[in-house]
Order: sequence, then structure tokens, then C-alpha cells
Amino acid sequence: MTFHLIYDRIFHVVICMIKSYLFCLILVFGIIYLILSILGLNLFKIIKKFFFKHKFVVISLILLPLFSFFTVIAKTDNDIQNTNFDASLLSLNDLDSRIFDISLNKVIIVGDSRMEFIYNKKNKLNIPQNFIFDAKSGAKLDWLIDEGDPVLRDILDNRDSKYKYHVVFNLGVNDLNDDVSPAIMAEKYIEIYKEILLDYSDVKFYFLSVNPIDEKIIEKYFAGRRTNARIELFNSYIAKYVDDINDINIQYCDAYNRLNFNLPDGLHYDNETDQKILNFIARDCIDY
Repeated sequence: MTFHLIYDRIFHVVICMIKSYLFCLILVFGIIYLILSILGLNLFKIIKKFFFKHKFVVISLILLPLFSFFTVIAKTDNDIQNTNFDASLLSLNDLDSRIFDISLNKVIIVGDSRMEFIYNKKNKLNIPQNFIFDAKSGAKLDWLIDEGDPVLRDILDNRDSKYKYHVVFNLGVNDLNDDVSPAIMAEKYIEIYKEILLDYSDVKFYFLSVNPIDEKIIEKYFAGRRTNARIELFNSYIAKYVDDINDINIQYCDAYNRLNFNLPDGLHYDNETDQKILNFIARDCIDY
């Protein structure tokens, strides 16, 4: 996907060069025409006479910029092949949704308020093309059973054959606020996941880690039993389940230990962190 962005930029550079060349050409001819008009001379007769007398010079002047364009393309292409380009080094303001052009794929994200908030920020974030959100604030296991699963199945049952489908699960942080052990909660989720995976064996599934909270800040806004220790334990059971399955179509994506998180209210993330999560899903999680 990163290469698509680079080649797209090459295209725009070449287009800008062509526009500049044509502008200069028109400007020069315009000035010459104006001067010759003032002098009472016929521009076209002069051009015709000059062309037949010095046609090789004229052709060379026309072809030289074109040669320069192809030289730029060839050099940039060579640089791409020999450079390990890291799009993650781009700042948030530099990110462009074209990085995430997954035109032959659809990614369905099943989650809670953390994912719903990302969708609600669609005018502030660069959300990858063809990402679909099946998410609800406060979502727990019962929401997945009663609402999330039926919506997901409806999407998968009505798939467009030209797309490859991926499903990302990111649930559990709200359940860990209840008086239940992470092991039991993980097992309950796994039972539901097993049914879905069995019914759609031709779809790729991903389990995105439940990401951390800020335990000091969250106390000011939310009561309950959430802790990072409980989250880590829950994640470990989900990750073990994926390892035990050993299926190339089922993967665990560990953003918890890969990203840095800013949580203004202790539970939900700021725009920059949400963008990091989107980038992680698009570039480091999904196997296109």
C-alpha cells in the first residue's frame, strides 16, 4: 500500500512538470506572437519556415522535456526498489487516505465505543477506504450475541464476490469492568467466535488486542474493576486461543505492546492515538 502512495506522488510530480512545461511554452509563444504582431510579421509563416530549416533542433527541444520526465520516473522507481520506506514516519497531518487504498478488500471492525468513536471522527481521521464499522458504545458479550453478530452475518451473507473480506474483533474492555474473571470472560467470547469462524471459513478473522486504560485518570470518570492487569490477562487467553487454532486465516494483532496510547478520560483515545490504531490495523494487522 505504501508503494501505491509513492507511485501516486510520482504521477503528480510528472503532471506538475508537464503543466509547467506547457505553461512556459504557451507563455514564450505568446510573447513572440505579441512582438511579431507589433512588428507586423506573420508568426505562423516564420514558424513554418524556421521548422523546415531547423527541424532537428525543434524536435530536440520538444523531446528533451519528455526525456527528463522518463528519467525522473526511472530514477524514483530505482530509489523505491532500494529504499525501505516507512510510511509510519509521516506526521498525522501528512497522512493521506490513499495510503489505505484497499480497493479489492473490505474490512469489518466489530467493537465497542472505542471503535464507534473512531467512526464518529471520520471527518477528523484518515479512515481506510472500505472499512466498515459494526460497533456500539458500551458493547459487551450480550451486545455481540444480540446485535453485533447478526449485523456481521448479514454483511457476510451478502458479500460482493469482487471483494476479499476481513473481520477484526475488538471487544472485552467493558466486560472487564464487571465482577468476572478475565479467563471466564475470554472463554465466553471464544465460544461465540468459534461459531462465527466455523460458518465463514473463507473469511479472514483478526483479534485486535484490548488496548490499555489509564488507571489513574479513569477513576475520575468511570467506576468499576477495569485494570491493565485484567486486560493483559484477557488478551493472553485470546492470543493463546489463536495460537492453538494455528489457522492462517485467523490472527491475533497485538497493538497493546506495539503502540503508545493517550487517553484523555482514561478509557477512550485522542485523535492521534485513534489514527495510530487505524494505521496499525491497515498496515500491520490485515493480511491482504
